[in-house]
Amino acid sequence: MTAAPAQTILDLEQLREKAEQIEDLVTPPDSVEEHAGTAGTRSERRQQWHSRVTDAVLDLSNSMPEGIEDYDVRKLLEHVVQLRRLLDADQKVSDADGQIELMTMRTADIARRLHRRLVHEQLDDPQIAVRLVLDALRQVGVSDIARLLGVSTKTVRSWEQGNPVKQNAQRVVVVAQLLSYLRSSMTAVGVVMWFDAPREQLGNRTPLAMLEKDAPSAYERLIDLARGARAQLAG
Repeated sequence: MTAAPAQTILDLEQLREKAEQIEDLVTPPDSVEEHAGTAGTRSERRQQWHSRVTDAVLDLSNSMPEGIEDYDVRKLLEHVVQLRRLLDADQKVSDADGQIELMTMRTADIARRLHRRLVHEQLDDPQIAVRLVLDALRQVGVSDIARLLGVSTKTVRSWEQGNPVKQNAQRVVVVAQLLSYLRSSMTAVGVVMWFDAPREQLGNRTPLAMLEKDAPSAYERLIDLARGARAQLAG
């Protein structure tokens, strides 16, 4: 079996980042039209906010692979149009009936769903997952990579040659998903340190120890932790 092309991983990460940008724009505090740093009247700020959301959704839509009509992206486009109509109709700029807030919340739900799916969809393939891990951690020793994946250094070398992932496939997928959040805000060495540091959110256990539990609930807690760490470091 041949290795997953690097372009596939790059495209996946770009799509994920675009979906995350939309999610940020329609989730407080960025969804609040009068947030600090934006000039103009409240009406102007709302329109500027809507323009940023529209641009982000169109950017994601235009970046989807050719020939793929994605349901969530189509729904985002529909919601952007409905938000425009609601904003235009709300002359008092008060959203008295809460329709703008409700539509914004629905848009955020779709963006979150799409973001989660983009993170997990292709990385559920162990071959793609292992390529992301090897690429993200190429600056650390093979022994550290083997330790995170729970395999021998010989197995890591085999995967570097493009051989199929037959051992610890689920753990490889989870580590790749964690790295998809961490790698943009941490060095490879920093990522390894993240796995080795006890976390209060994990009952003072390390992420590496949680990986050893090999349980879906443990993996979900790690994903939440990694996503939170990315947001804090990027903020």
